[in-house]
Amino acid sequence: MWRWLFRLLLLCLLIAGYVSYQLVRYPDISPERLLSHYTDGQVQQRLISGQPLYYQDQGKGQAIVLLHSHFFSMQMWDPIADELARYYRVIRFDLTSHGLTGPALDNDYSLDRDIELLRGLIEALAPGPVVLVGSSLGGNIAIGYSARYPEQVKALVLQNSGGFRKADSRGGRGEDLPAWADYLLYMLPRAAYNRFLQWMIVDDSLITPQLQWQFHDNFRRQGNRKAEMQRIRQFKEGGAATQLQQLTLPVLIQWGEANPQLPVAMTELFVEALVQAASVQVITYPNTGHVLPLERPAESLADLRHFLQQLPGSRLEPAEQEPANDTL
Repeated sequence: MWRWLFRLLLLCLLIAGYVSYQLVRYPDISPERLLSHYTDGQVQQRLISGQPLYYQDQGKGQAIVLLHSHFFSMQMWDPIADELARYYRVIRFDLTSHGLTGPALDNDYSLDRDIELLRGLIEALAPGPVVLVGSSLGGNIAIGYSARYPEQVKALVLQNSGGFRKADSRGGRGEDLPAWADYLLYMLPRAAYNRFLQWMIVDDSLITPQLQWQFHDNFRRQGNRKAEMQRIRQFKEGGAATQLQQLTLPVLIQWGEANPQLPVAMTELFVEALVQAASVQVITYPNTGHVLPLERPAESLADLRHFLQQLPGSRLEPAEQEPANDTL
C-alpha cells in the first residue's frame, strides 16, 4: 500500500516538474515581441467585424490574397511574396488562432466565421474581384468564399487544399476532445513541433533552425496554443463538393506528390467536382509534401504566375512599386 502511494506521489512530482519546466522554458510570447520576427515587409493591423487581424499588403495591380495552412502563418508565403508583388498586389494575413492575430475574441473558429473575416478584409483593402490562393485550411476558406461570393473572385488557386475527407481517415472527431486537451500544446516538447514539420516537409534539409523557431514561436503567441485546440474542435472535415460544383471561374490545383496529410490522389476529387469551372489545371510536384511555398517556392511560383498571366487583363510586366497604406 505504502509502496503504491510512494510511486503515485513520485509520478505526480515528475509530471509537475515537467509541466513547470515547459511553462518556464517556453512561455507565451506577446504579439509585440512576435512582431519583431516578421521581417519580410510591413505588417499592419485592421479591425474586421470586431476582430483584429494582422496582415501584409505589398505591390499594386490585380489583388492576390494568400491564405496560409493550418498551424502556419502568413510567414509561410515569405519565399514567394516579394517576387509575386513585383507583378501584383499581394495581401496575406494571419488567421485567428495563428501567428500575430491570435485567439478569436468570440471563440468562433468555424469556416463561416473565417469566410466572413476574409470578406471584411477584402472589402476594406481591395474591393473588386480578387484571386484567392489557399493552402490546406486556406483552401477550405477560399473554396467557401468563392462559392458564397462568386462575383468577388476572379480565379482560384488550391495548394494541397482541404475540402474532402480522406477515404482511409480513421481519426476521431475534434469535437470529442476533452477539456484538458486545451493545454496539450503547452506540454509538448519543442522536439515534437520539429517532428511535425519533418512529417509535412519531405526534404529535411529545408527545415532550418530559423524555420523551426518561427514555427514554434507562432504557437507561443499569447493564447494561440489553447485557441488551436478550440479550432480543432470546431473544424468540420470535407463538405467542399457542393461548393466546388457551383464554381464557374478558372481553377489551378497545385499538389505535392508525397503529401503525407492529403494524398495527391485527392486531386481527382477536386477535378470531378469542378464540373462548371471555366478551366481546371492540375500540377503536381515530385518529392514534395504539404507546404509548397516552403518546399518548391520557385517552381510553384512560376506555375502560379503562368496561370495568372492567362487571366483577362493580366499584367505581364513588373508593376511599379509604392509603399502600402498605413492603416494601423
